[in-house]
Amino acid sequence: MNDKMMQMGRGLVPADRRFWVVAAVLALIMAVTRLGHFGEYGGPVDASWAVFFLAGLWLRDLRLFLGFFALAWITDLAAFALGTPTNCYSPAYFFLIPAYGALWVAGRWAAEGGYGRVALGVAGSAAVTFGIANIGMYFFVASPEAATPAAFAAAIAGYFPGYLLTMIMYSAFGLLAEAGFGLRRRVIA
Repeated sequence: MNDKMMQMGRGLVPADRRFWVVAAVLALIMAVTRLGHFGEYGGPVDASWAVFFLAGLWLRDLRLFLGFFALAWITDLAAFALGTPTNCYSPAYFFLIPAYGALWVAGRWAAEGGYGRVALGVAGSAAVTFGIANIGMYFFVASPEAATPAAFAAAIAGYFPGYLLTMIMYSAFGLLAEAGFGLRRRVIA
């Protein structure tokens, strides 16, 4: 495999300054939007799902996945320390690793195709992520209203459109920024 093909499969490389600029911008967006995502209405909606997808799409380096997950965890701890009530710190939190991993892998997969593949990656990975994260919640965060899997599915089904719309919105904004800054040619090609 020649160097050009290897670079195409990896996106930006860590030696490239743009790699770190993109990583820092994505990290900042996630930290700012995630800090108040536990039900506070004063800030922007959490962009974490789109950040994991776009990082997989543009950065692709799996080592960064751990860094972004650590950032999500630290941001959640900060929100909790600031008094945001949450029940997410249970064994269910570990389900976020494969849930966010699905977003990252879908971004990597989408990078090998056009915008149609990106759209499919956004929608498909959002559905998988929603499912994985909520399976963890079902098993580890007891809810008297959702004693059976069917009752739980019925209780959470109405939340998915909002999560999907948020991911589409942030991903579309990212793709527009990518086109505006000419990143598509540099990052993927």
